[in-house]
Amino acid sequence: MVTEVVNIDAIRKGCVLADFYTSTCGPCRALNPILEEISQEFKNLMVAKIEVTKNPIAAQMYGVMSVPTVMFLKDSKVKGVSRRFSGKEAIRSMVQKSLAE
Repeated sequence: MVTEVVNIDAIRKGCVLADFYTSTCGPCRALNPILEEISQEFKNLMVAKIEVTKNPIAAQMYGVMSVPTVMFLKDSKVKGVSRRFSGKEAIRSMVQKSLAE
């Protein structure tokens, strides 16, 4: 399940795949079904969507300069990042690599 996050504290603990997006971004919307599939594949992974216009502090905190930006976070530390639209295989690979570390 993909979770819309408003409070940044929700992504500070554990393994999180964070999607920083805006509602007007076409590539961001195209990521939605991919992220849903990833969330079904990795049940112990939180998949979070963070609207940067509603949560600019989170975007600033993680250095998000463009959308879509997808990050793998482990206890708030960035372990993997994609700063553009990426396909399912690229995101899956980032998740697998980050979980293995």
